[in-house]
Amino acid sequence: MPTTLDIDTLRSLIAIVDLKSFSRAAEQLGRSQSAISLQIARLEGLVGHPVLERARGRVLGPTAKGEELIAHAREIIALNERAIAAMRRPRAGGQIRLGMPADFLERDFSSTLGEIRSRFPDAQLALRTDLSARLAEDVGHGRLDLAFYKRTPSNADDAAIAFEPMTWFGKATSCSDDAVPLVAFADGCAYRSEALRSLRLLGREWTIACEARSLTALIAAVKAGLGYAALPVRLGERKALPHASDLAELPQLNAVELALGIARGCNLPFARAIGSIIAQRCALA
Repeated sequence: MPTTLDIDTLRSLIAIVDLKSFSRAAEQLGRSQSAISLQIARLEGLVGHPVLERARGRVLGPTAKGEELIAHAREIIALNERAIAAMRRPRAGGQIRLGMPADFLERDFSSTLGEIRSRFPDAQLALRTDLSARLAEDVGHGRLDLAFYKRTPSNADDAAIAFEPMTWFGKATSCSDDAVPLVAFADGCAYRSEALRSLRLLGREWTIACEARSLTALIAAVKAGLGYAALPVRLGERKALPHASDLAELPQLNAVELALGIARGCNLPFARAIGSIIAQRCALA
């Protein structure tokens, strides 16, 4: 039996203990709950001890041996990150062209940027916000080095970092029986695409009551009662938007995938490291 501790498994263990939940840890790490459970089972087989106290499917905390292992795990992960950062530290003046949807700037991006600057003090970020469809196209054609964007779930080569469950928000002050008033970003946004797909599938008519150019404008339009918006559950709730419980015939929405794209042939070895920081600190917030 191998005696090497897997760093991804140690990250899973720490997430489970910190969040006190297998499901929340799986969501944060962008993994399935069954994959996380299998990691822990293999880890316990490797170390020869249970590492988590569980009761009726709930995580109560680490065992005594688990707590000892977690202390080592945090040191191992920190040392690994320092080693990777040292090897990928860019030369002075190295620039990375980064693209992301505008709403990502409201996902704790200031602390994310601080961490990037701390780990890569010589790196220069050239940031551009745009619609997801354009970001995916630009990173595919090498006009961006690194891009985060939203899309419908797919089997594309670029990495999916998380899935965001979607739901409807809003309470329109006036609503026709024939057409659902929508508040949405411009064409090319995955949220808008999913809203229209679900309405067409149900055979519902719709009209764009407000096409917003920023998340702030979209939130204000929904709160003003202009229409309904299809948004990630956590995002809408964090913005204190009302769930659209007054319109029973709104269709179910599929989850939207958050993807990380790195330009083919990109000559910046620290691009994936920077992408990893944003994925953990910003994209999943």
